[in-house]
Amino acid sequence: MQTYVHSGLYHHTIDQLETIARTFDPAAPDILRTRIIEALGDLGIWPASVFEVSDERKAAA
Repeated sequence: MQTYVHSGLYHHTIDQLETIARTFDPAAPDILRTRIIEALGDLGIWPASVFEVSDERKAAA
């Protein structure tokens, strides 16, 4: 599967990931994971399980 996003957003996300890698604190690995998830979320990349949950909520409304 391939996902294409606006070039500016793509490069912004690469910059975010680079900053995350450069400022990684081994004493706080959970923060690393959270920041990576946020960067991917900015691109609109989410696991299918999130879609399924939001889809179920829409159906219940």
